[in-house]
Amino acid sequence: MSSFSPRRRTLIWVAVGLIIAFVMAVIADSLVAARTEYRISQRLYTNSDLPNPPAVEVAGFPYVASTFTHELPSVTVTARDVDVPGWGLMSVHSSAQYVTVTSDDVFTGNIENAPARKVFYRIQLDGVSIGDKIKISDLLIQNKDDISPRGGWESEAIFEGTPKGYNLPATVQVSLRVKAGEAYITATDVIEAPASESSATVTDGNELSDATRQHIMDQFTMKLDTSTLPLRGKPVRIYVSGGSVFIEAEQYYTSVSIQDLAPRTRPLPETEEPGL
Repeated sequence: MSSFSPRRRTLIWVAVGLIIAFVMAVIADSLVAARTEYRISQRLYTNSDLPNPPAVEVAGFPYVASTFTHELPSVTVTARDVDVPGWGLMSVHSSAQYVTVTSDDVFTGNIENAPARKVFYRIQLDGVSIGDKIKISDLLIQNKDDISPRGGWESEAIFEGTPKGYNLPATVQVSLRVKAGEAYITATDVIEAPASESSATVTDGNELSDATRQHIMDQFTMKLDTSTLPLRGKPVRIYVSGGSVFIEAEQYYTSVSIQDLAPRTRPLPETEEPGL
């Protein structure tokens, strides 16, 4: 015979039923969120020149509670291998946070001119994109203090690459700063570099002539034309992490449409039909 009393068995079955109902509700809520994410992703992909549908994440638990609160905690879009005119391939991350929506928006993702507490953009530039801009071939980017792959973000960095006209690479320390809404990469020291364009060896930076040091630092210094980047608003920070340069922009208490979260891209190349 069971050692549980009828009352205890009833409580156990009620608890089991509640757990099952909770799990089913979570699954149903997740499916609704996933469907909205898919719809947003496909809409952004269809109405842009993105090479692939972007990854989309809508926050909130339970997600459908937003139909009553009329506020989405966040809608986040991450697009990779975005071909930006003048820059080449990059990753673009955008997010609208605490967005006022209608009940239909929660299910369709058709967000248009909705009030948002914050809209955030982050782009990732690798050594190829930066190197092409400053005419430095094979540019390597690393953190100044923590060069491990999982190093955090820093506003000081080490750049290594071959300046235009030189046979060997130079290694310099740079600072990354935002001043008056403009982003700058400025060489602050030469660690080592060839003494001349034709040098067959590199020399410690302290042993270089002042003219050579200045010439090398000028090569690694640039002001980034952020108006050509897929950012909404002026940049607020620039830093290096994991071998890439990141630039971020944000706006507070603004309005946003879903299409605003899609980065600007260049048209995809036309492909010829087989046999033509």
